[in-house]
Amino acid sequence: MTTIPAIKTAISALKIEQRVESDVKAGIPEIDRRSHTESEEGLRSYVVREIIGRVHENRQAELDDEIAARSEVGLRQLHQELKNADSLIEKRFVSHFASLASGLKRCASDLSAMRVDLEIFRHRNGLTREAVYRESRLLHYSVIFFIVIFETVLNAFFLSKGSELGLVGGFFQAFIISLVNLGFAAFLAFALRNCFHQSSFRKSISVLFFSALVLVAATFVFGVGHYREALEHDPFTASQVAIASLFAEPFGIRDFNSWIMVVVSSIALVVLAAKFFVVDDRYPGYTAITRRVRRLQDAWADEFGNALEALNEAAEDIEQELAEKEKTVRAQFIQFKASIERSDEIHRHYEEDIIKAQGLLDELIRYYQSYSARMLNRRAAYFGELLRFELDKLPRLNTTGLEQHRRDLAAFEALLEDLDYTYETALAILHARSELAQADLVALVEKLELEHGLRRA
Repeated sequence: MTTIPAIKTAISALKIEQRVESDVKAGIPEIDRRSHTESEEGLRSYVVREIIGRVHENRQAELDDEIAARSEVGLRQLHQELKNADSLIEKRFVSHFASLASGLKRCASDLSAMRVDLEIFRHRNGLTREAVYRESRLLHYSVIFFIVIFETVLNAFFLSKGSELGLVGGFFQAFIISLVNLGFAAFLAFALRNCFHQSSFRKSISVLFFSALVLVAATFVFGVGHYREALEHDPFTASQVAIASLFAEPFGIRDFNSWIMVVVSSIALVVLAAKFFVVDDRYPGYTAITRRVRRLQDAWADEFGNALEALNEAAEDIEQELAEKEKTVRAQFIQFKASIERSDEIHRHYEEDIIKAQGLLDELIRYYQSYSARMLNRRAAYFGELLRFELDKLPRLNTTGLEQHRRDLAAFEALLEDLDYTYETALAILHARSELAQADLVALVEKLELEHGLRRA
């Protein structure tokens, strides 16, 4: 930014000493006069054009920047938005409620349809009781895993004695046996559950299938015992010998360890089958459809809870948005007021610059006179006596926008006094609308439950 230079800088820039020497040679007028000499006009031009002109340009640019910044303030718009908060709140809640209602209706419809399917299933199968099953499947599968591992470890110990690979080979053989037993147990539980079916034909088929599975499973278990016994004699022909011995004499196992394997496998098979059977209701398919109904009931309860939470979150978002607008209004008012004060300061500095420029001009005149006096042994007649600023002819700062903003500041002060009431009114409207939306949601849920038969009237 251009400022008033020091006297030495101005003397150097104007080359006053050279001007004095030139004027002395040309002869300085000694009579009273009304016009400026060339040197006088040069000093005046330098101060007015080079100093005051540039200072004015910079100060005016600063003033224009402040005016432009104040013109971007949206205090009236933000305050009006706070006053019209009821329309914003209503629009937001209507939009949220419509979305939540759509999800609740869809969830209620799905639950109602599944409850109808459950009632149809009960009617067709003559069921009047609730399904009996284990809620947690994790514990169920954990017990099955433990049984399989336990059986595998025990059988591996017995099979490792006759295996070429020792304990590793016995473990893999025992693990395969456990997996086969696991498959038999699952099919036995499935067949046993279908033995309780209402259909006589299906029940008969299931009884036959269950009996056949028991026979096949028992044959496999005894075959494992014969295989274990044959391993003691010859591992390479153990399979053929075990099969021949099984069909020739099923109970002809003479080795005590082989009998232990038969007992362990039998117990594991029975326990696994029982575990598969009791984890679900004894009537086939009853547990599956009941679980679906329970899952949709939980989803319905969660949907209602999530809807209430969504309304609360929407209210919090709107409240935060209103708070941000209120803070923005206060911040912009402070900035607007500070900017006006800054503009006043710029204007005051410009007036001070003019006074400083006049002082600089006086200093230049005195220096001219003193230097010429040293050369002529007398004072330069009348030099600089006419050099005074005509203030009405100096460039003035354009403060049109500033005056308008002063009037705006008075209006903004009144607006700020009303801001607390406006903000509190908007919050009151928000809280009332939030409570109304929650009440409407509860009423909608009750209506949907009655319409879809989810509760009694």
